[in-house]
Amino acid sequence: MRYKSNTKRAGAPVDFWKNYRSHLKVPQELKAWILNQYYDKETLCVYCDASLKENYTGMGLACSYVVNGTIIIKQQYNQSSYKEELSSWYAEIKAIIFALNYFERHKAGAAKIIIYTDLIDIERLLGNEAFFRKNVHLKEVREELSQMYKLKKSIYGDNLQVLYLPPDKRKFNPFHRSAHNAARRMIR
Repeated sequence: MRYKSNTKRAGAPVDFWKNYRSHLKVPQELKAWILNQYYDKETLCVYCDASLKENYTGMGLACSYVVNGTIIIKQQYNQSSYKEELSSWYAEIKAIIFALNYFERHKAGAAKIIIYTDLIDIERLLGNEAFFRKNVHLKEVREELSQMYKLKKSIYGDNLQVLYLPPDKRKFNPFHRSAHNAARRMIR
């Protein structure tokens, strides 16, 4: 008796770095870290980034959502309602807010959420200490970030983290690169 089955064959393992030049050596521990995130079913990793227009009037925001072998990239264009030029801090904070607003749509059953940003002072921004003393717009967007983070933290508790992504983890990182490229495309 013959049985029918719909077993799918797995393809070759994912190699995000196959098109890199041979003289560029990707560290093995970074490769392992990236692949663990890619195949992890329990953790949603969100990489967010922002890019400003040359005249500083608009910004592109983008997030790469990585969970269970899938990568979803979402981007958004924001026009400034302020008369002054935007700062990169403003845009990066808006990107984190964008990630906090939409990560639930892409959770895919993951219990833990980690949002990575290249904003070095993210821990201080999420804390209670005074940070922006003169710039009213940065104060407003920081307050918006703080409220959104507290709301999501009350739901997810310690399963939600917003972490700084250091330069050594950004270099050769296909997920951060995809968010960066998507944000750049939005301002062209």
